Amino acid sequence: MPYFLDRLRHWFQIRTAKNEGKDLARELDHIISTKSGLNESVIKEARQALDEWEDALEGRRDLIKTREHLKALLTGPLRQHRQSAFLKYLPSLTMALLLALMLRAFVFEPFRIPSGSMIPTLLVGDHIYVNKFIYGLRIPFTSNPPKKFTHWGMPHRGDVVVFIEPIHNSEDWIKRVVGLPGDVIRFDRSKHQLYIKYAGQGDWTAIPTRKTDKPCSYMERNEKMGDEWHPGPPCVIYEERLGDHTYQVIYDLIPPPGPFNAVQNWTVPADHVFVMGDNRDHSEDSRFLSRDDGSPAPFIPMSNIKGKAEFIWLSPGPHGQRWNRIFSKIR
Repeated sequence: MPYFLDRLRHWFQIRTAKNEGKDLARELDHIISTKSGLNESVIKEARQALDEWEDALEGRRDLIKTREHLKALLTGPLRQHRQSAFLKYLPSLTMALLLALMLRAFVFEPFRIPSGSMIPTLLVGDHIYVNKFIYGLRIPFTSNPPKKFTHWGMPHRGDVVVFIEPIHNSEDWIKRVVGLPGDVIRFDRSKHQLYIKYAGQGDWTAIPTRKTDKPCSYMERNEKMGDEWHPGPPCVIYEERLGDHTYQVIYDLIPPPGPFNAVQNWTVPADHVFVMGDNRDHSEDSRFLSRDDGSPAPFIPMSNIKGKAEFIWLSPGPHGQRWNRIFSKIR
């Protein structure tokens, strides 16, 4: 065993010396090729060291000792001509930064849940990743109006999407898609029931819905309003199945007053979707969107959709990190 460990240690030493020596030789060659006014004896010694390094790579010299000779030249007579560590790694750092910006602009973008409109699927404070590539390519940093290079797919019914709110194009929202172009949507709050006429054809289809026996309680806050954490109202949990998605929604035990209880129909126009929050009595979604003059504007243009919410990667809550939610898929 000691023999094996010695051989392994020697292998690592040779591998490290070879990698470091290549960088040192490259730097030394660059200095003597581009810098003027160098001492002739130093140039001669540097060229000799580079020749020795080539011999060492061919196995004709000791690799570790030759690497040390290169290092001695660069830390001794040629030290003042060396590139700073920052400039040395600047190209790599620049490429890494550009790659990160490209990924954020076109592929993935982080998003933080600021309010409780998507409870219980998403909790306030959840950090999620949004797949921006799944429906098409948006032109980065365009929001008023949003623009796309191209799109190659529509959201599916039940997808949770992040989009630029369509009234003022001023901020990102997150909701669940329940209606696609041509669909006619009906929602009956008194029955906790969503209906769809797919593509506007045939009879109403009641989305499969069942009341669960799970206890319903949650902590709420609206970060945009500067709220403190507080318990949400007493509620009840239902399970819905829409397309390939099975998910939970909640309703207040005591129905809120006003338009929440009205039964309405919406016909989704081309290139738009209809969205709802999973916290059905506390979500500003397609049911209630209106322009500044009060006229309804319930539909989200496809050009406003940034991408699909895929998974949770961090979940700080009122009592600390919610570890059981980390890396959970958004359904």
